[in-house]
This record gives sequence, structure tokens and C-alpha cells, in this order.
Amino acid sequence: MLAEYKRTTNIGVGLGLIGSIIGRVLMESGSEDLGVLIALVGLGVFIWGCSQYAKAKGHSPLWGALGILSLIGLLVLFFLPDRHKEAAA
Repeated sequence: MLAEYKRTTNIGVGLGLIGSIIGRVLMESGSEDLGVLIALVGLGVFIWGCSQYAKAKGHSPLWGALGILSLIGLLVLFFLPDRHKEAAA
């Protein structure tokens, strides 16, 4: 995994998950419009983080579209082979 993408992966996936959770809480507490907006932004950031993860492993950033499946998509990306194993050292 390429180190230069590690930070952006963590930021994207982390902020995306937090945004999705906050959006969901807002939707259930009565602020549906704001909750949907925050959840969608969170999803977009999560997908961007997943694309950074795919690039870090040496794959096309289009694999980041798996982020639409949330944690299942991230799990699929986790099991993709790392084409940059020598860069992990």
C-alpha cells in the first residue's frame, strides 16, 4: 500500500462514516432535510476515501464506487490484492 494515500484514505473513510452517522441521527430526530444532506455528503466523502484506498493498493480509483455499499464495499476493497507490497516496508 502506498503511504501517500494512507492519510487520505483514513480521512475520507473516517469522515464519511461520521457524516453518515450524524445524518442518520438527524433524520431520526426530525431534521430530515438536513440529515439527508449530511448523509449524502458523508457518502460522497466515504466513496472518495474508498477510491483513495483502491489507488493505494494499485488499482483503479473506480473501485471506490464500492463505497456505495458502505462497510461491505470497504471490506471488498480490503481483500483486493495489494499491488504495491514492496512499498509497504
